[in-house]
Amino acid sequence: MTDGDQQRPGDSRFVHWIGATAGLFVLALAVGFVWLPSAQRGADGLGLWDAICRAVGLPNGNARISAPVAGQPASKVAWTTETRQRLSQGNASAGAAIAGTCNNCHGSAGISADAIIPNLAGQSAASIYKQLEDFRSGRRNAEVMGVFVSALSEQNLFDLSAHYTRLPNPIAEPAVANTNGIAHRLVEVGDPLRGIAPCGSCHGPVGITPGAPELRGQQRAYLEQQMQSFKSAIRQNDISKQMRSVASRLTSEEIAMLAAYYSNAANAASR
Repeated sequence: MTDGDQQRPGDSRFVHWIGATAGLFVLALAVGFVWLPSAQRGADGLGLWDAICRAVGLPNGNARISAPVAGQPASKVAWTTETRQRLSQGNASAGAAIAGTCNNCHGSAGISADAIIPNLAGQSAASIYKQLEDFRSGRRNAEVMGVFVSALSEQNLFDLSAHYTRLPNPIAEPAVANTNGIAHRLVEVGDPLRGIAPCGSCHGPVGITPGAPELRGQQRAYLEQQMQSFKSAIRQNDISKQMRSVASRLTSEEIAMLAAYYSNAANAASR
């Protein structure tokens, strides 16, 4: 091969090849990091940085918290016969496959190692489904969870619900020994003079309300944080304002006692 046969840096074909490659690279970035994330559910007003965070599966610390809109219901979930039937038909095996990402925070067995992240094992399918749908629809603060559920279909939510309700909950009974008397009274009786219904009337074992989660053995820090969020109306996805009504009448000390009461079941079970 002679020197004349070698491709010269100034060859126009070389310039065209470099230009085409750079153009394809820019196009791929635009499609993968801007257009596709922006086309997903809940992407209205999504900025460039928000879109990049969504594309790589990371929560954006500067993401906007969805503010409640006057006249909108607190949740889109309605406990119709159709919803209950579809819940009962969720595919737990398909849900287990989807839960691979969830396991990073909630644990492969549905028990979180982080006190601020809730345990999901053994929760009712209705409870899991409601919260996932509220995150997906923006009725519950989706700053973190929205990244993971926004692209899921409704059937995906039913399948995930079936998976977590099938996982065994290691907490069988709430702790009895050394139970705080004030917390125990609020759970069993409430405080009628202050208009506080007993926690057990919705969360069991006295009664149960569709979509109300089991609280025994739940993470203490998570419980306290969520009750404080209801108290200050930061969290507003409770249908008919049940939790906001109760939490607004509780003192911060009582909230801490209730969180300790319910989470203490996990400590009792491990002894």
